[in-house]
Amino acid sequence: MGVHLALLHTHGSNNNPLGIDGKSNTVNFFAYFVQTKYVFVFAILGFMFMVLVCFYPNMLGHTDNYIPANPMVTPTHIVPEWYFLPFYAILRSIPHKLGGVITMVVAIVCLAFLPFMMPRVHTRSMFLRPISRKLF
Repeated sequence: MGVHLALLHTHGSNNNPLGIDGKSNTVNFFAYFVQTKYVFVFAILGFMFMVLVCFYPNMLGHTDNYIPANPMVTPTHIVPEWYFLPFYAILRSIPHKLGGVITMVVAIVCLAFLPFMMPRVHTRSMFLRPISRKLF
């Protein structure tokens, strides 16, 4: 994108059908846009960020951060990230720890062997594969 912008503002975007020299009354791209506009905008954003960090550090915080910690009770609203939720559900549903770990490994191994269980067809459409459509 940077090379495109450099070429666009060096040579222009048209083939100059009128034959008028447009280089005499143009604004230099680097000096005008980068040095003045972008630096000014980043300075304003940096200033706003510094005010937020230095004077209002708790403005974007969550209210649960102010509840005193109880080491004996795990809060019920704590859940892992979305990509760990299936494994978290597996571990919670199986009371035996080793059984939960084995079930998680089996789930990953099933996903690893899934491409080999699919039949080799030349069409990518699911129209001719009714079982795959149902499973999907």
